[in-house]
Amino acid sequence: MLAPIVCWGELLWDRFPEGAALGGAPANVAWHLAMLGAPVAMATRIGDDADGREARRRMAARGIDTSLVQVDPERATGEVEVTLVAGAAGPEPRYRLVPGRAWERIDADAAARAAIAAAPAVIFGTLAQRTPAGLAGWRAAMAARGATTLAICDPNLRPGVVDADADRALAEALAIADVVKLGDAELAACAARLGHADLVAWLLEARTPRARLVAITRGAAGSTLCTRDGRLDVAGVAAAPGGDNVGCGDAFVAVLAHGVVAGWPLPRIGAVASRWAAAVAAARGATPSFDAATVARLRDAPIADGDGAP
Repeated sequence: MLAPIVCWGELLWDRFPEGAALGGAPANVAWHLAMLGAPVAMATRIGDDADGREARRRMAARGIDTSLVQVDPERATGEVEVTLVAGAAGPEPRYRLVPGRAWERIDADAAARAAIAAAPAVIFGTLAQRTPAGLAGWRAAMAARGATTLAICDPNLRPGVVDADADRALAEALAIADVVKLGDAELAACAARLGHADLVAWLLEARTPRARLVAITRGAAGSTLCTRDGRLDVAGVAAAPGGDNVGCGDAFVAVLAHGVVAGWPLPRIGAVASRWAAAVAAARGATPSFDAATVARLRDAPIADGDGAP
């Protein structure tokens, strides 16, 4: 049996005006990896409360290994207040993190270190590293990686979360990443914050023997997959109306990670990631449930001409 991919970071509740939905970028990635059929474990921290128990129950019901979920005896389960504002491509989310919650001090305990040592990949963002405790836990977790464990990073920047701690977490996360996903706005923001005129070129420098891949996403306008050997432009997929853009980038990351671990060729990775992200954009919230037929259509359908061009 294959060891699970480990997703490290926040598991929380997105509080929409119409109700709550399970969220947290790394947790969203784990959700979609499980739907793709990949073994995946979630390393996070929740409160000893009803919100935490329900979050854990839903993750386990999706098929995610929750044995690495820690329970904090002092802090509550995380939550984010979400509002939707009109955007060019449909409703755009705006987030307000509620501070002082359990996920801000995830511990790299023995179970987490053992899982990461055996994992084919560990996926993380930057939010959970903003606090001293969170950064220390993440550093210890990354030090436990096995020789072939890929580090996959989606910075998942949040407006208003820009300070010295956030910049340090961002710099360290990108410096060790083997695979990086950035939205086009994030690319510009990261380049400015870290002082790299060409951030993609810096990320692709041959600093380690690991393979490197940088994905730049542009929503319905498509994406570009960059490697040391060149770039692949991938056509976007328009989403059906009625949904929102919450979690689309996380869905893209899940396919990116699954494809890299499974050894898919780049055109397939890009095409499936675009299809999957569009399906999420057609739904409300970051963690919709797809039936088996939808999963098969999104994951296994042949790649059409024009889905990817060198």
